[in-house]
Amino acid sequence: MRRILVVMSLLVLGAGPLHAQEQDTSRLPTGVRLGLMYRTAFRPKLAVRPIEADTADGAVAEQVREIVVRDLDFSDRFNMTELIPERLASGPVDYAPCNDLGVAFLVTGRMEPSDPGYLWRVTLHDVTYARVKEERAYQLPLPTSPEFRMAVHAVSDEIVRWTTGQPGIAATRIAFVRRSGSSYELMLVDSDGENIRRVAASERLLFSPAWSPDGRRLAYAVETADGWRIEERELGGGTRTLVSRPGVAMTPTYSPDGSRLAFAVSTGRSTTIYETDIVRDCCLRSLITGPGENISPTYSPDGRKIAYNSDRLGQPHIYMASSDGGTGTLLSPFTYGEPGYYTSPDWSPTGSAVTFHGRSRGRFQIMVADADRPGAPVLQLTAEGENEDPSWAPDGRHIVFSRVRAGGLGLYVIDTVTGRIRPVIVGAAMYTPDWSPALMRASALAVVGQP
Repeated sequence: MRRILVVMSLLVLGAGPLHAQEQDTSRLPTGVRLGLMYRTAFRPKLAVRPIEADTADGAVAEQVREIVVRDLDFSDRFNMTELIPERLASGPVDYAPCNDLGVAFLVTGRMEPSDPGYLWRVTLHDVTYARVKEERAYQLPLPTSPEFRMAVHAVSDEIVRWTTGQPGIAATRIAFVRRSGSSYELMLVDSDGENIRRVAASERLLFSPAWSPDGRRLAYAVETADGWRIEERELGGGTRTLVSRPGVAMTPTYSPDGSRLAFAVSTGRSTTIYETDIVRDCCLRSLITGPGENISPTYSPDGRKIAYNSDRLGQPHIYMASSDGGTGTLLSPFTYGEPGYYTSPDWSPTGSAVTFHGRSRGRFQIMVADADRPGAPVLQLTAEGENEDPSWAPDGRHIVFSRVRAGGLGLYVIDTVTGRIRPVIVGAAMYTPDWSPALMRASALAVVGQP
């Protein structure tokens, strides 16, 4: 029974709509501050003009523009506007009336056939300074190609970088587990909620997918007729077993260089976190041991530390320790005599924060701890409904999380700067999402010799 509870504790269900403007903050746990009074973030107004194209290619051009507009909106870095007067929608750019409309940046482009797809010339205009800020040409595949949307996403991320100097998140995917009847499916979806597909399925439990740092592989825990193991699926390729040991093997995570895998194994009496070299297929060692359950490891970006979940205090809490092992430092709030329940940690790509979900007023909410200041008040990002299994986007700003009980169940993304929450997929029970690294760079699409 205890073994089953260990596994199912990772699949705690939740639900409820989120409204950041209507929060009851009167009974927060000790050591927690509500983060829904977000600081005002300056978002320059940006417009994307219709992409110029011959009549025969107009539908493709409009499809590309729609993807770009949504990507830039989802980046939460711009105040997007569609208010482009017809006189400004084509022809040479007139900066003065654009500036009068409050537009700070304007994206223009032209698309023309270029076998085997399209040549897309993209120009970013700095309206304030009345100049072209960046200009490049990119080779897009045909719209029928499975890489078409990802290629457009990659260019959207480049526009974000040109404008802000920060990485975008459009050219990424989210892995998650969906329960369908009595089976569990390992699914992928693009960051904008499109292009959903299944990559694995099991009639038994399957959960905790983890992306490799190169974005080419997924590790996950699966129950088989012979017991529990951790498998690795190469996207577009085969599957191999990474871990097969007595007990329940679960919660895998890759080291930042992809050479090692940390995971937990429950024997029914205790759960130990191990690390193994998956390149050389050797060198298994225990990282975190002790009484109770120690699960859900996550590496810091430099690989020197791990955060993990342990119930050594009686209830699950989040700890931080050296990746060489040793005694952990408490990151989640703890007050003697008060209940606590915090689990599912994920270390930010920036290295400064660890997100997890924890109980607040009887429900699970998304929280963030300062990894540089253990003991500092934890930031609670949500306060309504039940929200679990957070995972950072590669920009270190956005977090995807699951809501998997009645009412708005699905995957959602929160912007930790503005507090904006948007749905990715809704309408089904979805568990343990994990956000990929960038899967395509615009530099790979750039056409040398073209402006």
